[in-house]
Amino acid sequence: MSELNLPHLDPIKFAKYIISQDGDTYRVRIAFETIPSLAMLVEASAQSSAAFGAGESKTGFLVTLKNIKMLEKPSSLEYDVEVTSEQQIDALTYFSFEVYDKDLVVASGVFIIALQ
Repeated sequence: MSELNLPHLDPIKFAKYIISQDGDTYRVRIAFETIPSLAMLVEASAQSSAAFGAGESKTGFLVTLKNIKMLEKPSSLEYDVEVTSEQQIDALTYFSFEVYDKDLVVASGVFIIALQ
């Protein structure tokens, strides 16, 4: 398990550490102080994309959201998120994500990060 290099501080730093990697997909533990909203789950997923730049100190900005869905009502303070790098065009990277509460998918969608 490795820590993520993020400029965020608690209580806004939701992405805690990398659990695993399988090709272009990282599984990251995310945690909250209160039951999260959909916006908090999306932000945690975007923060989790920092796993792709582990060891680098680039700044990324969330620029677009697409097909964001809350599939189940959140009831826990800890989740795992799987973030997959789908496509990169210049400084823009398209990611898909699924947030898991054990084996249950709680939220999913696509976001784009612009690296600076």
